[in-house]
Amino acid sequence: MRILPCCTTFLLLFVYSSDGSARMWTEPESGGNQRFFINAAALYQPESHVQGGGNVTVSRYYLSAGSSIPVNDRMRLGFGLSYEFDNYNFSRLSNFAVPNPWNRINKIGFSARAGYSLSPNWTLFAAPVVQYSGEQGAELGNALLYGTTFGLLYRPGRRFMIGFGPGIFYGLEETRFFPAVIVSWKITDNLRLGNSFRTGPAGPAGLELAYSIDHNWETSLAGGFRSYRFRLDKDGSIGNGIGQTDAWPVIARLSRKLGQHFRADLYGGAAFGGKLRLEDRRGRKIDSVSYSTAPLAGFALTTVY
Repeated sequence: MRILPCCTTFLLLFVYSSDGSARMWTEPESGGNQRFFINAAALYQPESHVQGGGNVTVSRYYLSAGSSIPVNDRMRLGFGLSYEFDNYNFSRLSNFAVPNPWNRINKIGFSARAGYSLSPNWTLFAAPVVQYSGEQGAELGNALLYGTTFGLLYRPGRRFMIGFGPGIFYGLEETRFFPAVIVSWKITDNLRLGNSFRTGPAGPAGLELAYSIDHNWETSLAGGFRSYRFRLDKDGSIGNGIGQTDAWPVIARLSRKLGQHFRADLYGGAAFGGKLRLEDRRGRKIDSVSYSTAPLAGFALTTVY
């Protein structure tokens, strides 16, 4: 069992960075109207030097959709589908067990969320997730991750909400446990602190400090720890092995509303403390190596109804 660190610093996952889609999963309010979102995003990490020799470049592409539906005055249900494609390019790795450990990674996820209002101030929530995470050629049954987050939300007023609960996820020969912290705090009319994405197999929900410049423009700062695991090609150099990437991204965002329902986001920042890890099919470490600080740039477009 691996215990991931608590979210004591800002975390960010680009596909859930939109204010509307993120809140749909972090604030399971009762009552209200049905809501729906679609989000598309791309992230590019240019060539970074790998310790001991060689380089790595990463391109990520995301597409997600979800809906949040009121069942009655006390209960609200939500559902989400997501797809992520990660393209890794390695060149001249000279101090790693495999010179080209993995390339094209596909992640397909289904998530649900239920919120039940126990009182005007307290809400019980649960959020199960199932995800396929594997390199092209990986076997379906060996590349599944699944688990849930559950806990209680406390809302003393319209400007502040906080929630706690455990997150437990299993798959790829590993069990991950971490405390999940949910926060929504409108500090002033222009300054907001809240979760930037939902909890999942990669770690706890993040926090983002955002400032509304005016009705159409917003900027924010976020950062933290992310860890991704995936099953490798069954016919690759490490057949049915496991790959893992870890990093501490620090990201600035600039957003612009495009009418009533659309929003565009630009991202820029850096990933610190990056690591690559290779394991055999049973999760036993084969090799690990660090890579240098890498710049990050991204773009996202979201529609919320």
